[in-house]
Amino acid sequence: MCNYRKKLKNKETYYQKRELNRIGLQTFFLNLENNHYDSVNDKIIQKLEKELVDLNLKMNNLSGSEKGDYGMNIYFLEKELFAIAEMKIIYAYKHFETHLKFLIQASYQDVKESKLFKWEFVKEYLRTKKIAINEIDNFQEINELRELNNSIKHSRNIINDKTKNIRELGGKTKLTYMSLINFYNRIENSPYKFILSLSDKIDKDLYEFDDKRLDEIKDKLAIRMNNETIEKLIKKLKSIK
Repeated sequence: MCNYRKKLKNKETYYQKRELNRIGLQTFFLNLENNHYDSVNDKIIQKLEKELVDLNLKMNNLSGSEKGDYGMNIYFLEKELFAIAEMKIIYAYKHFETHLKFLIQASYQDVKESKLFKWEFVKEYLRTKKIAINEIDNFQEINELRELNNSIKHSRNIINDKTKNIRELGGKTKLTYMSLINFYNRIENSPYKFILSLSDKIDKDLYEFDDKRLDEIKDKLAIRMNNETIEKLIKKLKSIK
């Protein structure tokens, strides 16, 4: 009786763990926190833009010699707006990167957290799970966000070979804060869509087994196990249905 209860408990444990893990994966995107930085950031932008409009209106009504102070204030306001727009891009990618790392690490136990901040490692790791990163929804937008984030953080010239083809930046001789804001507005929902799509692909990798995939597993084990070991494995698998 004790052995029976123990086996029953093991069955419930495996079943419950599998179902809880899958539900957690399928609903992960629902737990994505909003980018709270946006609401604070947008209020500052609105305030500064209003100040900029007011200063330009006042300056237009002044003579040449009187425009100096207003021109200086406008210059610094535009620089501040540009810096805030850059921070929107940087924070958006960081916010995305944090959730991407958490999703992959929570789904697969064999991956080291420290390596998940390397985009090439993420691409290669997902490839080993037969997930092509360029087939995930909104990959192009996320890749543009990544390249622009890197350029803002590490390059003197934001418009370079890796960012010049971004719609809002291409063909520009002077980059304004509005170019960055327009880009951000276009890709704002892309991190959410990317994570949702990736969650679905990971779910299929972890929990869906068609005949082709079962045959692949069978073939891998068959060349390593003798008949006795295979029978033991079958019995153990049946015990945890």
